[in-house]
Amino acid sequence: MFHHPYFDLQIHDDAELAAIVGSKLVERITLHEWPLSCVQRIRTEDGRTRIYKVQAPPTVEPLFYARARSPLLVQAQVVEQAGAPPALLLEALTSPRLADLKPSSVEALAMAHAVTEQIARIEGELPAIADIRTEAKWSSFVAALRDDLTALVAGGAFQHVDVTLINRLLHCATAPAIFAALRSPSGYVHLDLKSDNVFVLPDGYRVIDWQRPIWGPVALDLASLIESLGLDPRPHVMEGVTPMLALLRIAWMAQCARHWFPPGVAIYDASIARLAAQIEA
Repeated sequence: MFHHPYFDLQIHDDAELAAIVGSKLVERITLHEWPLSCVQRIRTEDGRTRIYKVQAPPTVEPLFYARARSPLLVQAQVVEQAGAPPALLLEALTSPRLADLKPSSVEALAMAHAVTEQIARIEGELPAIADIRTEAKWSSFVAALRDDLTALVAGGAFQHVDVTLINRLLHCATAPAIFAALRSPSGYVHLDLKSDNVFVLPDGYRVIDWQRPIWGPVALDLASLIESLGLDPRPHVMEGVTPMLALLRIAWMAQCARHWFPPGVAIYDASIARLAAQIEA
């Protein structure tokens, strides 16, 4: 194992990976990385290609792949690591992503509905990082958001976000449209369902990046996927869904700034201010 040069991630070396997959590595390329994960493509001497992924908390993805059953999922091998979330060896797909197909508006909406309907049929004892299926659980979630934002402002970490903006966000979080959305059909929500996370194969779709799913209104995924395809999701979901999605994204950024990656605080501060302005537009 070796430590990532910039982030707090533990990574298997070539010899360790070769022992795990049973063949010597002949190629290892980093596809993308950020403070909480690193994703690489590895090719082995026996001609196989896999995706190697390591993560820092918070993530439920290794547990998700161990428990979930669905044609939507790529093949996955969980590799335990001492003192860190397990690494993953994932099937490497060469099929186009939904983003590559540039579907028409009608096609995009049909695909978005098809993918979210299949997510609803995933079987297993599925893990999640949050549950907002009731008004009480949503209120607890909003209270945690308030505490994170307040601490960041009080400590001087945030410059764009202030007490006035926090109060506006809390007012939005308790609007009637939000509670109406909470009463809409609920289920398992990917929460980062974007067109570049959906592959299109001859036998159907594959969805990747299951780090931080939640239990909540399933329309959140529909709105996220429609938005990533360049369409305005608001005509296609209940009024409260898009502001709820923005609040969930703000909560994640606030958690990162306070708990998971404080060095990125300036980026999170500015991003939260932009998202707040979009909610109010």
